[in-house]
Amino acid sequence: MTEKYASNTREGNIERSAEDIRHDIAKEEEGISRTVEEIGERIKEKLDWREYVKDSPYVALGAAAGLGYLATGVFIRRATPTERIMRSIAREVRDSLGALRAEAAGPGLIKVVLLGIATKAVAGWIKSTTSKAVTSRGTGPRT
Repeated sequence: MTEKYASNTREGNIERSAEDIRHDIAKEEEGISRTVEEIGERIKEKLDWREYVKDSPYVALGAAAGLGYLATGVFIRRATPTERIMRSIAREVRDSLGALRAEAAGPGLIKVVLLGIATKAVAGWIKSTTSKAVTSRGTGPRT
């Protein structure tokens, strides 16, 4: 009879131990989930750019200006030498034709049109000559 009683208490201890283990696992699970939530909140705080701007607005403004400067340097297309030459020729022609444009309302209109056609032809000739010179690696225009 004592054996029967001893086995009952032994099973009772085992069941109680299993229950204690389950309770401890549940407590640890809650602790781990709280820790994960805290880590998530800290990561959100660290990645929030608004906090950095609040803490140091001048550094943020300088960084934004620097990034803007770099971005414009990357995305702005630079003019080729031929384009620069053509722009300067166009400016010179425009400046020299200033007086003629003022007279264009009257009989000077034909003169302005002919000068425009001649200017366009000269600009096309210069463009083709410079492009040939560039493709022949700078040996110069051939006549």
